[in-house]
Amino acid sequence: MKAATTRKKWRPTLSMVVVAVLLSVLLLPFAFILFFRIFEHQIFQQTENALIAQSAVLSAVMSRMVAEQEEIELGEFAAIEQTISIENGPYKPIAPRTYLFSAKTFPRRAKARPSNDPSSDIMQEIGSRLSPLLIETQKVTLAGFRVLDHKGNVIAGRSELGLSLSHIEEVQAALSGEYKSVLRERISDEPAPAFSSLSRGTATRIFSAMPVILHNKVVGVIYASRTPSNTMRQLFKQWEIVAIASAFTLLVTALIGFVFLRVITKPIHELIERTQRISTGDANAIAPLKHNGTREFASLADSFLSMARKISERADYISTFASHAAHELKSPITATKGAVELLMESGEDMSKEQRNRFLNNILKDSDRVTALLDRLRHLARADNPKSTGQLDLESLLNHLQNQYASLEVNCKSQSSVQVPITLENAEIIFFNLVDNAINHAATKVTIQIEETPTTLRFYICDNGSGISEGNAGKIFDLFFTTRRSEGGTGMGLGIVQSMVKSHYGSLTFLADRAETTFCVELPKVLPQDA
Repeated sequence: MKAATTRKKWRPTLSMVVVAVLLSVLLLPFAFILFFRIFEHQIFQQTENALIAQSAVLSAVMSRMVAEQEEIELGEFAAIEQTISIENGPYKPIAPRTYLFSAKTFPRRAKARPSNDPSSDIMQEIGSRLSPLLIETQKVTLAGFRVLDHKGNVIAGRSELGLSLSHIEEVQAALSGEYKSVLRERISDEPAPAFSSLSRGTATRIFSAMPVILHNKVVGVIYASRTPSNTMRQLFKQWEIVAIASAFTLLVTALIGFVFLRVITKPIHELIERTQRISTGDANAIAPLKHNGTREFASLADSFLSMARKISERADYISTFASHAAHELKSPITATKGAVELLMESGEDMSKEQRNRFLNNILKDSDRVTALLDRLRHLARADNPKSTGQLDLESLLNHLQNQYASLEVNCKSQSSVQVPITLENAEIIFFNLVDNAINHAATKVTIQIEETPTTLRFYICDNGSGISEGNAGKIFDLFFTTRRSEGGTGMGLGIVQSMVKSHYGSLTFLADRAETTFCVELPKVLPQDA
């Protein structure tokens, strides 16, 4: 059975999946808050844009009023540095500030203070003319306005007339010719609406201070404020955005469920289904899973299927081996039993030559059974070697030469590298190959050693009668032999192959060589020792 392994590709680990899912769940509330903040940021900027537009109109009106007053000397006003914008030409657009992350919320606005330098009659008269305009504007825009003179005194508005706001930070910036807006805590006697912990719009107010400039002189300040619209109310009005955000949340939740189903639940159920099929004897179930999910499940599935494959192969091997062994043992035992029965029934009537012939047959059959049992013991040892060690090539060569004194054994090696196999197990490999050569009339055996980066290759060549083309494909089959009449068991090469495989090597017959040549390839390092 050809081993099929799971295709190698990048897969996340189970811990990576769990962490990713937990982070996704953890980030969902933050994503909702971020969405809420972005929406609120848009509302705040829209509110400030409205204040900028209204203040710009009032600034232009006040600037015109001051210009019409011939009694006012511009020299008494503070001059500002003239800046020229090439990009915008004559236009001086004012952009609202960013409220998403960098907007600091200041404390409530300080109360107005008595003025140390009261406003002039002319500036008060301009303020009185602007007051009706401010009141009508506030009815529509809900914004609060204060018109300040160049000293920071309130000259128009619903309250605080004659008092000074020059100590307020944003007013100070405007008096120096710079537009400035701030976010301050809201002053309100009304209870905070629902979801106030999420929305700053219910507890804050935007204050903007725009300088009124005439001939590069600051002649006043338009000080405006407005509470942004309630975020939840705006969300309700723009339900499409809320629907999109809800759909996104559902999509993320569904994605988390799909990830768990794909990488955890589905591989588990498929592995359970494979286990049930394998237990009923379905050999097709020993194949890579369609969905492995994480690295751990891929490794688990490979290990499980590899174990199932080995058990299946071992079961087939035991079944086939038991059948062949029973057949091989049955023949000599049956012959022995028949000879004994004949001797018991007719032994007295037989001649001495006949009795000796039957007794010799019994001895031959007993020797064959003994040889088969010895081979079976060697095969069991080859299938399950219990010892590991290092192969000493010189000791092996000496053993071969001492064991086969009448045989010319040559060893050609340019490598001193050792392989992890005991001398005793190596003898089983090489003695069986040499015995096989001798049984085929070989008088000379040559062992050539070739080194690769990871293995050592032993080429065992002999000048014997060779192996026919028809038998080349069956020589590793257990109990296959062309010398059965001479006592051959047909297990020698099978024992060699099992011993080599148990040491993670390979045995190959090289049919294209002039001499009979077998290649034994053994790793320099066993996998469990790597």
